[in-house]
Amino acid sequence: MLSLVEMEPHSVVEPHSHPHEQVGLMLSGTAQFTIGEETRRIGPGEMWRIPGGVVHKVVAGDEPVRALDVFHPIRDDYR
Repeated sequence: MLSLVEMEPHSVVEPHSHPHEQVGLMLSGTAQFTIGEETRRIGPGEMWRIPGGVVHKVVAGDEPVRALDVFHPIRDDYR
């Protein structure tokens, strides 16, 4: 399942987890990702992978963020 994500500057996706594997591609902007115990800054053209069940958090940088998320399997809560 593909999901286009748009975040305002400095917005936060609070820590959470889900059973779905998630990978993504940053299209524009930057964000700080915390995946499990690892935190890193991700910018345009960079990717991430979040295994199912792992707690993660995202904090947008100083400009709007556009990213493409891919989930497997399809998330029923996004239908």
